[in-house]
Amino acid sequence: MSIATQLQTVALMCACGALMGTGFDTYQVFRGKISIPRWLIFLCDLAFWIASAGMVFIILVKVNDGIVRFPVYLGVIVGAWLYFVVGSKYYIQFLLAVIRFSQWLYRLIVRIIDIFLIKPIQFIYRLIVMILGFIVTIIMTILRIVWKIVYFLLYPFIVIWRKMAKRLHVPFTAFWLLLKQWIHKRTKRE
Repeated sequence: MSIATQLQTVALMCACGALMGTGFDTYQVFRGKISIPRWLIFLCDLAFWIASAGMVFIILVKVNDGIVRFPVYLGVIVGAWLYFVVGSKYYIQFLLAVIRFSQWLYRLIVRIIDIFLIKPIQFIYRLIVMILGFIVTIIMTILRIVWKIVYFLLYPFIVIWRKMAKRLHVPFTAFWLLLKQWIHKRTKRE
């Protein structure tokens, strides 16, 4: 392996160490923001370290055919150390600012959708329900008035009908009984 390849490998391993530090800080910030069950934290930690090791191995395979020597470990450690000393604080501040901005933007979009879409639909729905309720109330009031007028006009006939129905009840009942018996006898003969 040439000196150039070795220097390239060390430089890329330093970058991998810095990326691992960046990924670790990102993971820690999001883990602090999101409530995760304790049993899932172990699995997330394990997945993070497996992904980090996989990234280092893939880059190592691309650069020097996967040959692992001491400078590889040294490059990863130096890159991670430089990141944590120099850039970790600024990256976390930047990440928190991005998260705050994303939350603000999400709330703004939700509010815009609420104001320009949900509220007008709710207003139109309430207006339609109110108008229909008003129309139904007017129609029911008119029907009650018409019914009272019709009932007032027909009341003498209703009284007469009730009296006639009481007088005709017994003869009609007897007639229907005789008719039923006659039909029953006819069906028995056949």
